[in-house]
Amino acid sequence: AAAAAAAAPAFDLAEGLEAPVQALYLAALLGFLAVGAFLVARQVLIRRELEEAAKVLGERVRGGAASAEDQFELGAILLRKKLFTQAQAALERAKRSWDGAPEELAQVHNALGYALFNQERLAAAVAEYEAAVALQPGYVTAWNNLGDAQERRKDYAAALAAYSEALAYAPDNAVAR
Repeated sequence: AAAAAAAAPAFDLAEGLEAPVQALYLAALLGFLAVGAFLVARQVLIRRELEEAAKVLGERVRGGAASAEDQFELGAILLRKKLFTQAQAALERAKRSWDGAPEELAQVHNALGYALFNQERLAAAVAEYEAAVALQPGYVTAWNNLGDAQERRKDYAAALAAYSEALAYAPDNAVAR
């Protein structure tokens, strides 16, 4: 009886805390739901922007009015959508018709290499990455990609050389390290 009497004030205290604890849990749950809803809405808006840009550029391509830069931009969008075969076609058209600065053509070669790499066409990807760094020797992303492709081909000496070159231009490069 003495133990029950001693425990009674503790139950009274717990009974008073029940509503604030429930409110705290509810607030935390609503916070998580709000963050989740924000992230989903953001992804939907990004996807919609990509779809709209791809539609506009696709119409230009079909109409024959697309520039090499338009082809490159379409290829980049298709890469983001993970449509690697379609991206490859757009990037190859951009490469063939490129009329801009040769240093900028390095970005086309790098993007085309990425499309080929993701199709497991490693030798072709390596050739594109090598073309990119030949046009723009300080292109660290292309050096990283070349190292990754060489590593996937199990040509570790070539991979090490590519990563070393990347580190020469960007000593704090985490990928190359």
